[in-house]
Amino acid sequence: GQRIAILGRTGCGKSTLLQLLTRAWDPQQGEILFNDVPLSGFSEAALRKTVSVVPQRVHLFSATLRDILLLAAPDASDDTLRAMLEQVGLHKLLEDDGLNSWLGEGGRQLSGGELRRLAIARALLHDAPLMLLDEPTEGLDATTESQILDLLANVMKGKTVLMVTHRLRGLVNFDQIIVMDNGHIIEQGSQAELLAKQGRYYQFKQRL
Repeated sequence: GQRIAILGRTGCGKSTLLQLLTRAWDPQQGEILFNDVPLSGFSEAALRKTVSVVPQRVHLFSATLRDILLLAAPDASDDTLRAMLEQVGLHKLLEDDGLNSWLGEGGRQLSGGELRRLAIARALLHDAPLMLLDEPTEGLDATTESQILDLLANVMKGKTVLMVTHRLRGLVNFDQIIVMDNGHIIEQGSQAELLAKQGRYYQFKQRL
């Protein structure tokens, strides 16, 4: 149930680490363990049940709001879908045609913040024990970023969360912060521990 943030500049290897965790490719050396079981031993179906991903770029195909949500939870009822949209602050999408609203090409266009909230809703509907967040506030304005971080702080309870980011806002809510540079972990600890150490994370904070 720990919440871990992976912090570093663009190109330091953060997203590569997430790709290894989802088995986009396997490591050339060593191995990754989930609950002491090698990741390479998981079938694709088992891995999908274990991990939910909120990607940096959220792509929607043209479909109804219901169909887009059912991709994450095919057996979910309409009441469950509506409750999830309310939970992530997308109640406005339930106006007019509700779950029958057409999204994507030829339908309603969503803002960046709405797309992120929809991706979070799908990840929560999938209800896997491990949630991976890839730059969930990238490209958002400060107000929307704050709203998304507050939402994540509320919905992450009870899950193991790994978030990749190069932004410092909201990291106080994480149990561990891993600072990466050039493909290597250079610091690791809670925010208080890293600030007391006065290393790279401390330097990042001083520049704000």
